[in-house]
Amino acid sequence: MAEWTRRRLLATSATVAAAATLPRAASGQAAAQPKPGGRATVAMSAATETVDPHFSRSQVARNVLMHMCETLVTIDERGSAQLQLAEELAISPDFKTFTFRLRKDVPFHNGKKMTSEDAKRSLERYARVSPEKARLANVDRMTTPDASTLVVELKSSMPSWIELIKSPASPMTIIPAEECDKDANQVRPISTGPFSFVDWDGVTQLHGRRFADYAPNKAYAGRDGYGGRRQAYLDEITFAVASEASGRVAGLQSGQFDILDEVPVQAAARLAKDERFKIYEQTKRSINVVPVNVQRAPTDNLLVRQAIQAAIGQEEAMAIAAEGAFALNPSFVYKDSEFYPAEANRLIYNQNDPARAKALLAEAGYRGEEIVILTSGDIPSLQEVAVVIAEQLKSAGMKVRLDVLDWPGANARRNDPTTHNLFSTAYAIQPLLGPFQYQRLFSGPSNWSFYNDDKAMEDAWQKLLSATSKEDQRSAWQDIELRVNNQVQQIKIGDRNLNQATKSSITNFVPYDGIRLWDIWYS
Repeated sequence: MAEWTRRRLLATSATVAAAATLPRAASGQAAAQPKPGGRATVAMSAATETVDPHFSRSQVARNVLMHMCETLVTIDERGSAQLQLAEELAISPDFKTFTFRLRKDVPFHNGKKMTSEDAKRSLERYARVSPEKARLANVDRMTTPDASTLVVELKSSMPSWIELIKSPASPMTIIPAEECDKDANQVRPISTGPFSFVDWDGVTQLHGRRFADYAPNKAYAGRDGYGGRRQAYLDEITFAVASEASGRVAGLQSGQFDILDEVPVQAAARLAKDERFKIYEQTKRSINVVPVNVQRAPTDNLLVRQAIQAAIGQEEAMAIAAEGAFALNPSFVYKDSEFYPAEANRLIYNQNDPARAKALLAEAGYRGEEIVILTSGDIPSLQEVAVVIAEQLKSAGMKVRLDVLDWPGANARRNDPTTHNLFSTAYAIQPLLGPFQYQRLFSGPSNWSFYNDDKAMEDAWQKLLSATSKEDQRSAWQDIELRVNNQVQQIKIGDRNLNQATKSSITNFVPYDGIRLWDIWYS
C-alpha cells in the first residue's frame, strides 16, 4: 500500500477557491493574543432539524453540530480533504482498501477514549440511518486489526471515495460505539469536538460548553476549514433562532446577540458605520436551486418541465432574493472550479420567455393542473425566489400554489413526492466541494427529483466515481450537468453572497461555510 501522509492527501485532493474573505478593516486581528473565557450567542435565521450528526442534512444543522463533531477526514479552507481523527491514511494501488491509523488518546465528551471500534460502529450506523448513506454503499467490509487501526475494503475500485466521505454535509461523525445501535434522532450528541453539547429546546435555542479535555490535532498549526488545530476559547456558546432579519439586527444592537448570520445588504451597510460592530463579506455562500419533482403531475411531463425552465428568469429572481449580492451561473459548481463545464453555454438558463413556455404547455396538453411550489419562510432568499418564479409561471399561463413552511417542516415534506412539484432551496457546501457531493441529490434511489429510472444519469455517475484522471472526471461531470439540465430535474437559479456581523470585541472571526466559534475570543 502507498502511504498517504497529510501533505500528500492535501496535494492530491481537488482544489477549490476559498469561500471566505477577511472582514473589512479587520486585518491583523489574528495576531492578537487569545484570551479564554466568555460566552457568545449566534443568531440564525432557521432552526436545526436534529442534533443527530448522522441524520443532519442542512447548513443550519452543520452550523451547530460541527462545533461538537469530528470525523476521520474533513475539509480545509479550500474544501480539500484533510485528516482529522485519522493521523495517517494508506490507500491500496487498486483504490479498494483504505487503512486509517487513528490519533491516540482522543477523548469523547463522556470521558471515554476513542478507538477503532468506535470508528467502525459509527460508519456502520451512518450507512444505516444517514440521508447521505450512499457514500458508503460501495463498502464491502470494515475490520479493526487493533485499537488504533480501521481498514475499509470497497466492493469495487473507487479513486474518489475520499472525496465522498470528506463532506461535512451529514458528517461521518465518530461517536461512542455504545450509541451506534440507536435509531435516527435517538443518540446522545457525543463526539470529540472542541465544544460539548449541553441542551436543546428542540426549536429555538441550543447550548454548548467548551470541552475542557479536548485534544486538538497537533499536526496542524491552526484553524483550517473544519479541521486544523481547533481550539475553543469561549466558555459557552448558544445558537438562537431569530427568523426575521430585523430581529437579528436589533438583537445585535441591543446586546442580545454577539454574532449574526445572513445580514441583509442594507442592514450590513448601516452596521458597518457603527464602530461597535464588524461586517464580514462572505462570497460564494450558497447556490439557489429548484429541484423538480418528476413523479407528480403535471411535472411528470418533460414538456411541462421545459415550459417551467423557459418561463423562469433567474436574473430577476436573484436580484430580489439576494438584494443584488449574486452572480448568474448556470452550473452547479462555481465558475472558478476546476470542474466548471467547458460547454456551459449548452445549459438552458435565464430564459424568461413566457411565449416559449406557453408553446411548450400547449404541446404538452396542459389543462391548468396546479403546480405546487414548496419552500421555507425561515430563510428569506428561498421564499423570495419561490415568490418570483411563481409569478413568472403564472405569466406563462400556469396555475401555481405556494406552500411556505418553517425550515424543519419544509425539509421533512420535501421527502414526500406526493406533496409538491418544485422545491425552492439552496445548496451550501456542494458547490464549494465539487461534483462528488451531488451524488445523493442527483442520482440513486434518494435523488431529489424522484426519478425511478435514468440510465444515462446513472452511467455518468459511474463514470465519474470510477475515473482515475481529472480529464475523465470533468467529462463525466459535464455529462451529469447536461443531463440534469435537459431533463429539467433541477433548475439552477444563481450564486448567492451574504454578509455576517459580530461585535467588534470578538477577535479572529473568519467567515467560512458555517459560523465557526472555535479559535475566536473577546479582546
